[in-house]
Amino acid sequence: MPRLPAPAAAETLDQHKITLKLRAIIAAAKYPTGVVAEIFDVTAETIWRWAKSYQKEGLEGLHPKARAPKPSKLTREQKNEALVWLDERRTARGENIHWTLERLHQAITDEFGVTLGVNTIWVWLRKEKRNLKAPRPLHYKADEQAQEALKKTSCPCERSP
Repeated sequence: MPRLPAPAAAETLDQHKITLKLRAIIAAAKYPTGVVAEIFDVTAETIWRWAKSYQKEGLEGLHPKARAPKPSKLTREQKNEALVWLDERRTARGENIHWTLERLHQAITDEFGVTLGVNTIWVWLRKEKRNLKAPRPLHYKADEQAQEALKKTSCPCERSP
């Protein structure tokens, strides 16, 4: 059996969902809504909502509606301020810091009184084309003097006079 390209497969899937909704509406006209809902593994309210949408808008009422994105909890100014913290590697009070998502999460909560999820902060930073740099771990047996000597000779662009 030949495979459908992804857009065509997605369209077929949407049509399948609309067909299921229509069948549920038709069945609910003949049988108790609770029984139909149980068979279709949805709530009775969902079937009622589908039927109302179909009455008002026809088949278009059964298509999924695009939802507006939630507004950000942070203002543009607050976001810019937090990005400055990251760029300067300083807290709001000017202290040097190595930022992690958890630390940024706590700083935003403390400074702005807004609670954001760590994943939300990560997604926002990715959209802003920012990422948190992680320091390289040091081996417990590493020779610090040898590392310092290597740093002094590894990059001529950063040598101090």
